[in-house]
Amino acid sequence: MESGSEPPDQELQRAREQKRRWHGAQHLQQLKHLESFYEKPPPGLIKEDEAKPEDCIPGVPGNEHTREFLAHAPTKGLWMPLGKEVRVMQCCKECPFFIKDNQKLEQFRVAHEDFMYDIIQDNKQYEKDVR
Repeated sequence: MESGSEPPDQELQRAREQKRRWHGAQHLQQLKHLESFYEKPPPGLIKEDEAKPEDCIPGVPGNEHTREFLAHAPTKGLWMPLGKEVRVMQCCKECPFFIKDNQKLEQFRVAHEDFMYDIIQDNKQYEKDVR
């Protein structure tokens, strides 16, 4: 049976099947080429899962904006004129200010927001005086 005498649906189906076979054969040839020239796949062909910065933030309600920010924040630093790299985004766990300078600010914030702070401090001072 000639392809001209087939109904249009069968011609279309046959063309799709030939195209699928051709793409499959082409993909197989590409894989054979890679296997013959490389013992390992070339770098970048297979991507491994990398740790994402937003994964360290729990996915609970209220953290959506933080996770969104970390997902789109730059992870590489910006190079400054004298060859120094400046990190644009650092997680709060890595931030050196969290360890050094922000402790005073954090104590100030806790003292003003926690109504029990003064009472607890007075109790600690009283216990020290009693000893």
